[in-house]
Amino acid sequence: MSRTARVARPPGPGAVATVRQLLDRDRPATDVLDAIAGTYPRIAHVRLAGEHVYFLNHPDPVRELFVSQGRFTVKGRALQRSKALLGEGLLTSEGELWRRQRRLVQPAFHADRIGGYVDQMVASADEHALARWADGQRIDLAADMAVLTLTIVGRALFGSDLRAEAGEVGDALAEMVRQFRRTVVPGTQVLDRLPLASNRRGAAAVARLDAVVERLIARRQGAADASGGAGGDVLSVLLATGMAGRQVRDEVMTLVLAGHETTANALTWAWYLLSRDQEAAAAMRAELDTVLGGRPGRAVAVGDLRSLPYTTAVVAETLRLFPPAWAMGRRVRRDVVVDGWTLPAGSLAIASQYVLHRDPASWSDPTSFLPGRWIDAAGDFDQAAPGQPRGAWFPFGLGQRVCVGEPFAWAEAVALLATLSRSWRVEVDPDYVAVVQPAVTLRPRGPVPATVRRAPAS
Repeated sequence: MSRTARVARPPGPGAVATVRQLLDRDRPATDVLDAIAGTYPRIAHVRLAGEHVYFLNHPDPVRELFVSQGRFTVKGRALQRSKALLGEGLLTSEGELWRRQRRLVQPAFHADRIGGYVDQMVASADEHALARWADGQRIDLAADMAVLTLTIVGRALFGSDLRAEAGEVGDALAEMVRQFRRTVVPGTQVLDRLPLASNRRGAAAVARLDAVVERLIARRQGAADASGGAGGDVLSVLLATGMAGRQVRDEVMTLVLAGHETTANALTWAWYLLSRDQEAAAAMRAELDTVLGGRPGRAVAVGDLRSLPYTTAVVAETLRLFPPAWAMGRRVRRDVVVDGWTLPAGSLAIASQYVLHRDPASWSDPTSFLPGRWIDAAGDFDQAAPGQPRGAWFPFGLGQRVCVGEPFAWAEAVALLATLSRSWRVEVDPDYVAVVQPAVTLRPRGPVPATVRRAPAS
C-alpha cells in the first residue's frame, strides 16, 4: 500500500491541541497520554506534522504490535533522535547490528553472573551509607540514588569506580532531560539544525558524557594491559572482541546511562511510596527481619532474593506506578493490522507503560500502592498474581527487544532496598508533592527532599 493510499483510521484528538499539550512544560506528557487513553480506550490516531501517529491504549493492540508483529517495526522517534548521544548501542540499533551486539552483551546478564553482582551491590550500598549518610541527615534522594547506582554500574559492568564522575554525569543528564520533550513531537527535528543556545548546551552535554566514557574505556584498557589479559566484566568482554572503538563507546554509553538512571529512579520512587505507606514499609521490614535477622556480617546474598517476596513486590508495584521506561514507540516498516485497523508503512505507534499500568480495566484500585497484589496464594511473588491481561504489564518492554539487563535490574533494586532498609529509614518530606518528569526515563521533577535516620536496634 502506498503512503498516499487512503485508509480508514481510528478517531483521535485534534493535532493542534495535542502538539500544544505535548510541548506544555507545566503538564507532564504522561498526563497527555493518559487523557487520550481515557477518551480513546483502545487505539487513537492523530496526524502530527504530516506523520500518522497511533496511540495503543489497550493490552490487545499493544500485544499485537510489539509481540506478534514486532519484526515489522523499528524504534520510534525519541530513540532515533537519541542516537546523537547513544549512537548505535543496544537501545537504538536495529537489524543484524543489534542481534550481534545483543549476543555479545547477553552473557554479562546471565543468572550465573548475578550472584557476583549482588555481592558488589550490597558492598556498594554499605559503603555509600557509611560515607554519605548520618543519623538525621538531609539529602536529595534522587541525586543520592543516582550516585549509588552509578557506582554499582561502574564496578559491576565496567570494573571501574565512577563515583568521581557522578557530578559530571548528573549535570549532563539534567541538560539532556531539559531538551527531551521536543524530541517526542513530530516536526521539531528542524530545530536541531538551528544555532540555538539549547542546541549548544546539548552538544556540550554530549561532549561531557563522551569524555566520561572515554576515560572509563581508557582505564579498563590500561588495566587489561597491566594484567596481561581481560577481566570478566562486560567492558573487558567488549574490548576483547576487537570491536571498533566507536561501537564500544556506543555500548558503554548506553549501559552507563540506562543501567544507572532507570534503577536510580525506581529506588527514588520506591522510597517515596514507602514513606507514604507506613503499613507497607513495616511489612517489608518484618520480612527482612524474618529472613535476614540475626545473621552476622553482610545482610543480603543472591540466594536470599527468592526468600524476599514482599520486598520484590514493593519493587514490582513501584515499577507499575512509576515505570522508569514510561513509553515505547515503534515505526512500522510495512503495513500491519492492529486491533482491526491498518497502520500503513511509515506510521508511528506509541504505547505507554505509565498509562497501561494504571488502566482500571486491567488493574483493581489502579492508582493505589498495593504491593500485596503481587503475592500469590502460596505467599510467593508472582508477576501474574494481580490477574492483569498480557500487554498490561511491561516495565522492561515487550517482544524481542525486551531489556537485556532485566535480571540485573530486579536483583539490584531488591538487594539495595533490603540492604539499606536493615540499618536505615529513608523519610521523604511529608509536604513533598511528587511531580513526574517524563524524559528518557520517568524522573521526579526537581529534588526529592528526604531525611535518613538510623534504624532502631532490633
